[in-house]
Parts: sequence; C-alpha cells; structure tokens
Amino acid sequence: MNSMIIKTPLRIVVTFGALLMLAACGQKDEPPATAEMAEPAAAKAPVAVKVPVTTTSAEARDLYMEGRALLDDLHFVEARELFMQAVQADPDFAMAHFMVAITSQSAAEFFDAVGKANAAAAGASDGEQLYIRALVAGSENDQAGQLAALNELVGMYPQDERTHMALGNYLNGQQDFAGAAKHFTHATQKNPEFAGAYNSLGYAYRSLDDLDQAKAAFEKYVELLPGEANPHDSYAELLMEMGDYDNSIKHYEMSLELDPNFAASYAGISRNHSLMGEPDLAQEAADRMLASARNFAERQNALFQTVLAHLFAGDVEAAMQVCETMAAEAEVKGDHAALGGVHEYMGDIMLDAGEAAAAEEHYAAALEHRQQANINEANKALAARTHLFKTAIAAIVADDAETAATRTAEYTAAVEEADGTAFERLRIHELQGYLAMITDDMAAGAKHLSQASQLNPVVLYWSAVAHKEAGDIEQAMDLATRAANRNTLSQNLPFVRGEALQLLAELQAG
Repeated sequence: MNSMIIKTPLRIVVTFGALLMLAACGQKDEPPATAEMAEPAAAKAPVAVKVPVTTTSAEARDLYMEGRALLDDLHFVEARELFMQAVQADPDFAMAHFMVAITSQSAAEFFDAVGKANAAAAGASDGEQLYIRALVAGSENDQAGQLAALNELVGMYPQDERTHMALGNYLNGQQDFAGAAKHFTHATQKNPEFAGAYNSLGYAYRSLDDLDQAKAAFEKYVELLPGEANPHDSYAELLMEMGDYDNSIKHYEMSLELDPNFAASYAGISRNHSLMGEPDLAQEAADRMLASARNFAERQNALFQTVLAHLFAGDVEAAMQVCETMAAEAEVKGDHAALGGVHEYMGDIMLDAGEAAAAEEHYAAALEHRQQANINEANKALAARTHLFKTAIAAIVADDAETAATRTAEYTAAVEEADGTAFERLRIHELQGYLAMITDDMAAGAKHLSQASQLNPVVLYWSAVAHKEAGDIEQAMDLATRAANRNTLSQNLPFVRGEALQLLAELQAG
C-alpha cells in the first residue's frame, strides 16, 4: 500500500495530508514541477542534520516518536491514537497536531487538526514550521506555496531523509514521477535503513513503467521489514499490475497473516479476483474486509470494495444499493464530506450506465453536501469546480455537444481563475479530448487525452479509441492494454475494463 493511494471515493481533502505523509507513501501555466525545478535554488544554509522535534513534554515526545514509527509502517489507527495522546500531554506540540491531521479519518478532523498545528507553529523549530506551512498551503489548494515551503525545508535540512520524502510525495502528487523518484532515492541514500522510502520509490518507478526497478525497490522494502504487513501488500500490488494474480493474492494473504487488520490487503485480494473473473471470491474478500473494520472510515472503505466488486461483475443495481447503505451510515455520522463522495460515485455509476440525468441529480447532491461539510472555503470552491467538470461529462454522455462545450469553457475558466490544482489542469485536457471526439476530430481528441491523467483507466480507454479511429493501431493497442491491466486499484477501472479488453481483442484480430 502506498500512503499516496486513497482507496475510496469519499475524499475531497484527505490527499493534502497524504502529500506530506512522512511514512511511505496546482500546476500553473507552466508544466508540473520537475526534479530540476524542485531543487532549492536559494534556500537558507543547513542548520542541522535532522529537523528537531519541539515539545516541552518528555512524555509527549516519546508518544510522538512511537507514533511516527508506527506511521512509517502505515499503522494509521494505532499511530493516530498515540499522536492524540501526545497532544493531550502537550497541547502546544505543533508537529503532534500535524500528525493528527495526516492520520485523520474525516475532513472535519483534518481541518481541525490543521488549524491547531498552525496555531502552535510559532513555538516550533524552523523546519517544523515549514512542514506546517506546506500542510496549510496544501489544505488551501495553494500548491505553489506548498512547493516553496518544501523546497525551503529540503534546502535547510538536506541530510534529513524525511524532508526528501515530503518533497517526493508532493512531486508524486503532481505526476512528476521522475522528480519524485529522485527525492525518494535521496532519502534511501541519507538513510539506507529507512524502509518507507523504498516503498515510495517502488511506486514512483511503477508509475514510470520501470517495473524491474519497482520490483527491486519493493523487494528491498520486504527485506528491511519482513515482519510488517505493508511490504507484502505493496509487492502484491505490483504483482497484480504485472498480471501475476495468484502470486499477488499469496502476498496479500501473507500481509494479513502479519496483521489481520491491514484493510488494504483485503481490497487487493478482492480486486485480484475481480480481474480474474471470480466475482464470488471478490465479494468474499470484501466481506472479510468489512468484518475487520474498526471504525467508520474503515467500514466505508470496505463497503466501497463491495460496490467495486459488484461493478466488475456487472451488477449495477447491487452496487447502487450498497452505495445507499454507505450514504445512510454517513448521514447518521453527520459526515457531509463522506456523503458528497458517495453521491459523486453514484453519479459516476449512473453515467457509465448512460443515465446522464440521474447522474446529474447525484452530482447536485454531492455539491450540496460538500458545501455543508466542515471544510475550508478553498475546498468548497474546489467542490464547485468539480461539479462543473462532472456535469460537463454528463452532457457529453447525453450527446449534448453544445451544453458540454459551454460547461467545459466554464470549468476551464474557473480553474484558471482559481489557479487550480495540477489534477484540475489535467481534467481540462480530458474534457477537451472528449469534446473533440464527439465532433469526430480524433486526432485532436488523442492529443488532448495524452495530456490528461495517465493514471485514469477511462482516459486511457478513450485514448485508445481515438488512436484506433485515427488509424494509429499500434498506439491504440498499447493504450487499450494499459487501460485494461494497469492502475488496477483505480475506482474507475470497473467502468472500462470489459470494453478495453474487447477493444484489445479486436485490434489484435486485425
């Protein structure tokens, strides 16, 4: 499991914490930050080897360090409990509040902890203040501010492996995988025993399609932590990407033998069985995940795995029924951010079923709940832009080119006015690609989609279609293969895998 991978649709803000995760794992008019751009050009001179830990309480420090060690191995629930104890022992312990934020189970908890970390930051060291400045900037979608703080942090503490991890995670989020790999490699060089860096490095190499390097990094991760669950989980995910489903399941089961509460491994087993065409076994694994859930967030994740298993099996009605259960539980919890995520995914399901009007109803509900959620104004504005994007897609599905063009223009203008995130910039190209395709300009469609997210199976599938129609069969085959068999944990994969496999078969048959 990569700490950057959020296996649920219930997020609108949680990725901000993940971008700064100390464990494993807005583009402007110019391209995303590269490895060269990420180097601090005029940073302050190094002041120490490691970022100090600032607290007046020895008890709080011990709790923090124990929690950080657990978080390095992705024991989120256990680590969070220790960080909560640390802030009780020292309410002014800024970095403990920071850690509470990035292990939060809900948007409300996240923003509350970010505020407390920021309020306590004045009493922290310069390095800790930079971590918190980056966290605050990320929570406000200020990616330029986030990058500036992380660059300064690395410049001030170039020998601290954790500063390189933080910058690497940021670059990973920008899909600058080469830059991320560079900093993860720096982290392993600064501390060859820092196991989490090998995990993040493996994911970066995997995203670069360098599966041999990824395999070597994950094997080193397993070697360093043979008794931990996550190394086997990460290696299992790579095996699934490589199509070695049986061995992937084997390593996921090894992970669960070491930690029966390691929920991500149940999800991986379920996904393997779905990809193998074994829906009953996929549901069985999702049921095991649900039985192991210890809190609301884990239960929601487990229910979502059930939704995905139903979708892979082609049972849309059953998937929607489970979504209704998720929504009902989120309503009882009073979690509007979670409700927003559930309705957005229900809209996606309806879009895939060709029900554009029903999809728009769910997207409207998603926006309404997110506006009621306990999140900051920057993220409420992000939710409004997301609604524009989703309804533009709905118009495309409804074959309403005029409305789709209008909404695409509105989305583009909103993103540019807000100096939107890198992900939103990729989505502009996604919309423009689809618009070009519905007007039969396949060359333009292929060009725009090549600039959209290459981690989205839907983008890859329609890119394959565009290349096929434009007569580029070799590229179409490569894209169809990636659409069907890569990004195996993507929540969008159930929507296109069958079509991608069928397209690939047609292309291979000539």
